[in-house]
Amino acid sequence: MIDTTTEALRLAPLVLVAGTTLMATVVVVGNVTDPRSNLQYVEHILSMDTTYRSPRLMWRAIRSPTLQRLAFGVIVVLETLVAIAGWIGSVQLAVHLTDPADAWHDAKFWAVIALVLALVVWHLAFEVGGNEWFASWQSEIWRAKDQTPGINLVTIGALVLLAVVG
Repeated sequence: MIDTTTEALRLAPLVLVAGTTLMATVVVVGNVTDPRSNLQYVEHILSMDTTYRSPRLMWRAIRSPTLQRLAFGVIVVLETLVAIAGWIGSVQLAVHLTDPADAWHDAKFWAVIALVLALVVWHLAFEVGGNEWFASWQSEIWRAKDQTPGINLVTIGALVLLAVVG
């Protein structure tokens, strides 16, 4: 058994993991129920058709509908994995909330996997890939540069809290 302060501190990463998981779940539901609008987003990002169209950057554009659909599919699969791992991790953290430090530490596994996958999606794919490589920050419409930093800060905060709260 642990003290109430430790239990209260453990709630913070649990809430952040569950929140990230809920967000991923909502995103997956949106991608499954309305794939056209989200595929359209990926198509515009990858084709770079709403950027400044600098000749020095346009060689990066992917205009193949097949490759665009493949990229969209990979993103949806990764988001689904975030949701699945996140729900498993959230339940594990909740179940072991009042357990001794060793059991709490062992319960973190799936939550950490979910958060790392979330960084793969929203940091690597959207920020590094979309915003920087495909220059979507230049677009007035098709960009994620305003949303992804907040998602990534919450994700990193959750990882840090998971690492330090025992």
